[in-house]
Amino acid sequence: MTLSPSSILDHGGRYLVAGPTPEPVEGTWGSSRFLVIEFPDMDRIREWYDSPEYRRARGIREGKVGVGMLFVEGAPPEGFSLPA
Repeated sequence: MTLSPSSILDHGGRYLVAGPTPEPVEGTWGSSRFLVIEFPDMDRIREWYDSPEYRRARGIREGKVGVGMLFVEGAPPEGFSLPA
């Protein structure tokens, strides 16, 4: 049973990108997978991360799989601009 996907969906998240073989073209990437998951807002992603369901998934993989994770605010639908 895979715990993470159902816990993500239960907290309003959805997978935007899920790739088994990222291809770095600048810098390095130390993992064989890459995921981008969207949540409605930062509060929801924090609720998911601290949920009993996801804590259980984290416990199962602890010491077995290295995971890097970032929480990032998204751009508004009309786009964004980088500071000069």
